[in-house]
Amino acid sequence: MAAPPRGRRGLLAGVIVAAVAVIGLLCTGSIYMMAEDQHDSSSADGGFGQEDPFSWPTGLPFPSARPTGEPAPESTGPQPAASPAKDIYDLNAVCDDNAFFPDAPKHAGKAPHPVALLIKDGENAVRWNNRTYYLDDIGTGKAAENTWGPNSPAKVQLAACLDRTSAGSKLRTCKYDEPDPDTLTLYRASWRLRVFEVATRKQLLDKKLASNETACPFSVLVGPDKKIYAEVSDHTLVSTLKSLVTK
Repeated sequence: MAAPPRGRRGLLAGVIVAAVAVIGLLCTGSIYMMAEDQHDSSSADGGFGQEDPFSWPTGLPFPSARPTGEPAPESTGPQPAASPAKDIYDLNAVCDDNAFFPDAPKHAGKAPHPVALLIKDGENAVRWNNRTYYLDDIGTGKAAENTWGPNSPAKVQLAACLDRTSAGSKLRTCKYDEPDPDTLTLYRASWRLRVFEVATRKQLLDKKLASNETACPFSVLVGPDKKIYAEVSDHTLVSTLKSLVTK
């Protein structure tokens, strides 16, 4: 493109200079007015913030102390099981996993209140269901079985969790012939019995029990250390559970 004539170039420069001057005056006036307003406000109030303390605007949410995006802490209370109990051993979750089964019948209404006795003989042992402990005290009828030793979780209201918590002094040696001849050492033990409502995991009983079966057991499961531990008698278990089951 061709360069503009000299006269037009001078006119254009003059217009630009005038525009810059006007903008400068406007900015200076604005700054001056802001300074005057702040001075007047400070003079009238005796200093910023002295007579008009800050207050959080109505309707504006107060910022949370937890950073945005950080997950809320998980609940430490009982949690519902992922699926309904289909086997009596599913109730082990009530004892060991802080779980409950919302579809289970509650410990309410007219007795009896069916109970499952779930035993764990040591920290690393497998919890098992004892379905015969009641026979001497309660009897062998079908009603007794459904209440004290049910084989299905459908009507179970109570989970009785019996755990061996510690071992004590030596009681005696016990000799066994089958499957191979062997001699084992029987020790005293301490046990803890907790009873929970299956539907909510509400704890209804927490009691320490001492081993009182001091005779050599008829049959045992033997660990590598060849130690066995005295148990709580069937009669003691029935007596301890009776008020929850029959009232």
